[in-house]
This record gives sequence, structure tokens and C-alpha cells, in this order.
Amino acid sequence: MIISLGLLTVWTPRAATDTAFALGALVLGFGVTAWSTAVGLGRTIEGMQDHLDVSSGWTEASAREAFFVLSWTGTGWVIAAAACSVLLGA
Repeated sequence: MIISLGLLTVWTPRAATDTAFALGALVLGFGVTAWSTAVGLGRTIEGMQDHLDVSSGWTEASAREAFFVLSWTGTGWVIAAAACSVLLGA
């Protein structure tokens, strides 16, 4: 909602809410894609780190949690943009 309102200073209500929605959808899409990759390849990546003796601190669980939060952030962003669009009549 803040992004939509911030974009209102530059663009029309329709363009601002459309842009905010698109950015939210981008964050949501990236989050879901990265989350599913972490779920699917997490143990493989951890095994490769052990095999190569590389300690980066990356774990499957932390990656799943981070991208889950990112996905829900994108979801909230999309819902807020849609709500702003309805409220502004755009």
C-alpha cells in the first residue's frame, strides 16, 4: 500500500497501482521459485557443501524460511496494490 501511495506522487492512480501490483507479483514469483528450488535441491546443495568442505552457513531450512517470508511479502504487496486500486477507483 505504501508503494502504491508513493508512486501516486509521480504517476496517475491507475499507473501507480498497476506498477505496484506488477512489482509485488515479481517478488511473489521470485519467492515461490526460490522456495521450491530450496525444497527440491536443498539437501543436494548441503551435501555438495559437505563434499567440497565449504562452510557458507547456508542450510535448506533457513533458505526455505527466507523464501517463504519473501513469498508472503509479495502476496501482501499484491493484495495491498489491489486494495489501493479499488479504494482509488483506478
